[in-house]
Amino acid sequence: MKNRFLKSVLVLSTVLTLVNCSEETADAINNTDPLANQPTDEPSNLLPADEPCWLLKADQQYLIYSAGIVTDINGNVVGTIVFTEGTLTGSIIAIDGTMILENVDAGTLPLVTRATAAATVTPASSAGTSTTPTPTPTLSSATDPQPVLSSGSQPTTPVVSSSSEKTAVSSSAETQQAQSSSSEKQPQNVGSITVTGSLTQTVSKNSAISKVVLSGVDSDPERNWKLHFLNGKLDKDAKTYTIEGTVPDYWNEASATEEFKFGSETIKLTLNLGGSSTVKSSSSQQQQAKSSSSQQQQRSSSSAKSSSSQQVKSSSSSAKSSSSTQTTNPNASAEEAKYLNAGAGGQQGFATRYWDCCMPHCAWPEHGGKAKTCDAKGKTPIGNNNGSICSGGQGTTCTSQTPIIVSEKLAYAFAATPGNDNTCGKCFALTFTGQGKYETKANHQALKGKTLVVMASNIGYDVQGGQFDVMIPGGGVGAFNGCANMGWGDQGAQYGGLLSKCEDEVGYDGDLLTKRKQCLTEKCNKSFANDTEAKEGCLFLATWMEAAGNPLHTYKEVDCPQALIQKF
Repeated sequence: MKNRFLKSVLVLSTVLTLVNCSEETADAINNTDPLANQPTDEPSNLLPADEPCWLLKADQQYLIYSAGIVTDINGNVVGTIVFTEGTLTGSIIAIDGTMILENVDAGTLPLVTRATAAATVTPASSAGTSTTPTPTPTLSSATDPQPVLSSGSQPTTPVVSSSSEKTAVSSSAETQQAQSSSSEKQPQNVGSITVTGSLTQTVSKNSAISKVVLSGVDSDPERNWKLHFLNGKLDKDAKTYTIEGTVPDYWNEASATEEFKFGSETIKLTLNLGGSSTVKSSSSQQQQAKSSSSQQQQRSSSSAKSSSSQQVKSSSSSAKSSSSTQTTNPNASAEEAKYLNAGAGGQQGFATRYWDCCMPHCAWPEHGGKAKTCDAKGKTPIGNNNGSICSGGQGTTCTSQTPIIVSEKLAYAFAATPGNDNTCGKCFALTFTGQGKYETKANHQALKGKTLVVMASNIGYDVQGGQFDVMIPGGGVGAFNGCANMGWGDQGAQYGGLLSKCEDEVGYDGDLLTKRKQCLTEKCNKSFANDTEAKEGCLFLATWMEAAGNPLHTYKEVDCPQALIQKF
């Protein structure tokens, strides 16, 4: 973060130097129209109105220029963005050094100019006033319409736009902001509940929603968990329920509505995705198949140190593809280039899932002691000499070892694998084939081409050849259950966990992926309501892995990514 901030300061310093922004010079710039050489009340805009830029809609509208400058819709500098080398992803830092937005991917944003962006904001009409439309400017290069990243910190030479153009843009933007502010702050009544805030919002990925406060409630609501990333907090004394949250990077629903039911009253909050050039559509193609009997192989283990839950029931069908609720990697492009499809053409295998909370095999001193061990709550590292909670000790699996999302197609996780002590700490790329071990549904097909890189932290003596038992909270406790003291709710079936329960509840026909993903999302949120880290790990199965049970893959050994090494 320090290096990123330093780069931002250098870029911004260059910009400010070019426009001579000392206090006296800034006053002169802001009060003089250089075209007429006469004083004017209009502010000066730093960059020309036809300069190509990206439009980001978040708490306000931002214009991002390839030179690293970030302005508001009127062209006023608000901060800088430092792009990660070789990518169009960076974080926006304000002039005062505070963070505005992190992990902004300009490559997903629409390309505009300030003039065209401002034209989308309609000025307030007034009698006797007409506005001449601003002609749509053409980009400077016909062959390459995308802004070109600057090799250094040289910004585009500032050009001051005309006073009339600035007046139209400023007035329209101010009117829109005033109307938006008014609508958000004006309380409204829904039955006996008073709502403060907007119940219909347009948001961008990685951006916080506008807070909504519900007054006149005295209990937590029932939810449909469509927008599982929204957090609700009940204040019984004030009789309020506050809804906040940040839209995750993986979120691809064009529009979704969360229902909060308080007795007979239902509040509906709708979020529309904006600021992205690509929004996934849901697939209506479902693979209809006969119900197949679900098999569960009861496994035994000669040691209480290690357990792997082998879930062998069938799973679901196709639907909307999305990623996990885990933290995304800002270096996704480089990671994908190294690992995506790295398991293709390798040995054949399949993936199961478990989380038994036991001290991992690879953490035991007599087995190398490479893996971390945490306390009875799975949060604080305590060393490897305390024994496993599954055999009378205190050591557990650290909840920090939940899956990690890199991109829509690439993720990392820890797993129990075939092998011996020498396998501990090794990594394998699992590239999914689009089929399942016991049945193939459309959810397995949705996994095709995705790669999961796993690190061996546990050696499952009962794990079959080619089987990788992925560590996912709520995936089933298997032969040993060390999760009793974690404060979690229902962990589902012993083998297969919460997804197995959802399979039983929704059956094996119809729109299975949609139903099972919804079912699993709700169960993850309820079972891990008091543990955000574990909840995010559970949701990985419902989102990035498409709620697919026992998917087939091909695998090869690979170098371990740093993200797994650091957590191991």
